[in-house]
Amino acid sequence: MTASKNPLKVGVLGTGSMGRNHLRVLSTMPQFDLVGCYDPNVEVCTQYASQYAIQAFDSPEQLFASVDVAHIVTPSPLHRELAVRAAQQGCHVLVEKPLAITISDAQEIIEACDTAGVQLCVGHVERFNPAISSLMNIIESEKLISADFRRMIPFYARVSDTSVVMDLMIHDVDVINSLCNEPIRKLSAQGACVFTDKIDYAQALITFESGKLASLTASRVTESKIRCAQINAQNAFIDVDYLARTVEISRKTNFALDVGYPVQYTQENIVEKVFVPMEEPLRAEFSHFADAIVHGAPLGPSGIMGKRALEVCQLIEQAILDGGV
Repeated sequence: MTASKNPLKVGVLGTGSMGRNHLRVLSTMPQFDLVGCYDPNVEVCTQYASQYAIQAFDSPEQLFASVDVAHIVTPSPLHRELAVRAAQQGCHVLVEKPLAITISDAQEIIEACDTAGVQLCVGHVERFNPAISSLMNIIESEKLISADFRRMIPFYARVSDTSVVMDLMIHDVDVINSLCNEPIRKLSAQGACVFTDKIDYAQALITFESGKLASLTASRVTESKIRCAQINAQNAFIDVDYLARTVEISRKTNFALDVGYPVQYTQENIVEKVFVPMEEPLRAEFSHFADAIVHGAPLGPSGIMGKRALEVCQLIEQAILDGGV
């Protein structure tokens, strides 16, 4: 699609909690004209269509025929079918994470979008957390050694049909993939089922081909919300708090302070508190996608990166099932 001053016509498939967030944000963005939504629950779909003064479509095909962009915010098992149908009808597609349930399904979505000549974005929204965006800019000037990610929440019964790896850890897998876009040399993992028959607690250790290290912990059985990353670089230690949206950089220094009397102070390191702009991640994600569609800007969470995140998560799950090997 070439550059245009007209907003992109967009529709949302799925009006669950995440789908409603899509509707809320899209309805306020000048880059988009929110046309309508679809959900098999007609009552709920009609309710939110009325709230935003948009159309409640009777079928996905009707929605696809009326828009330039389709946001697929449905349960994961439906992603492949809906994304392929959207692409075949000429729609650019945003699919919430994970891209698909299987690698073959993910590849089918990628190929369908390539064949149709449409853009495919995977909804790894954490990449657009302002703290993570700041980290990405900082790390371009640093030599990465290791990264340690922790993502922990209390148990909620709403998610029990998938493992904590696919539910939570996949966010940090996508971030580390964007920092270390290279083959994996070694991967080990361990985990536990606590409240469900799926993995509720997981730890993974990854060694990349260059020797960079990543450790990831994800839990949905921890009575505290923690989302953070600590990055060791050759000349800096970077502390990122996803929730507070703060970034601090510690650096070594030989600074000495002479205060005019015998006691002198030597400062061993300095801490830089990075200014992090306050922007809603979903809004930043959707703007990024619009730029890719209209102006051909590079797309960060592409189909290829979504598939790679899925591949790594499946390796982690399998390592846990194999007993940590």
